[in-house]
Amino acid sequence: MTRRSPQNPEMIAGALKLLPARWAIAILVAAIAYVVLQPKLNQWFGWSLPSAAAMLGQEAPATKSKQPPITKPDASANTKLDSASSNKTAPPKPSNPKPAPQKPTLANGTDATSSKTSSGSKTSSNDSEDLKFRFLKPLGRDRYESPAGLIYTPGSEEGHRLKHIERHLSDQPNRPGSHGVFDGNMESFLTAIDDGYKRARGHAKGTKQREEEGMTVFEAPFDKPIGYLGGSEGARKGKPKLKRLRIVVRDKNLITAFPIQ
Repeated sequence: MTRRSPQNPEMIAGALKLLPARWAIAILVAAIAYVVLQPKLNQWFGWSLPSAAAMLGQEAPATKSKQPPITKPDASANTKLDSASSNKTAPPKPSNPKPAPQKPTLANGTDATSSKTSSGSKTSSNDSEDLKFRFLKPLGRDRYESPAGLIYTPGSEEGHRLKHIERHLSDQPNRPGSHGVFDGNMESFLTAIDDGYKRARGHAKGTKQREEEGMTVFEAPFDKPIGYLGGSEGARKGKPKLKRLRIVVRDKNLITAFPIQ
């Protein structure tokens, strides 16, 4: 520690009296500037300039405080923690998990819960009207009407016109001559009949229409094959594909319909 000396200010004052006035003023200004700037210079630049009081012997110069050394975390401790956490394994899954319940399905792949049952309620608009083949609207007394206005009634050797045209959904190889077979189910067959009937009545391109024994015969082409030629003639020709449909009606009552060459 620096020894304090109470005579230092008196000695400095006496020395200033011996100097010229302008030098005394300059030294005094410099001293005041030093007193004001010393703390800031130490803060800005990290210097250790002594204070004015320390220079005059009034206090001991400030010493730098020792900061505790910064220690880095032990890498080995982190390694131990990582290895300990990696050794923890997830709980084993059950060997035979219980499967999620599946909805029952019908043979055609539809959801059985959304289908209409014999005692269930009617949900869809078609079910509410109890459509025949999901296409024909019942008119009473075993009569049905298609969206195009064709009427399906009892008649023919099969007992009903629907039974009659249903024969054209499968081949009859032993039947003499030709037998037009529609490639699809009853619903798609009824849809094709309606489509050909509307286009032929509107005289669309490629359609034909003629009167024959009180009945009207329509013929309508399709862009893709709708069936093939069956029967004995069809077997002899290799069952060629058919792209035309013949529709025979009396008034609006359907008599028959089948694919033709």
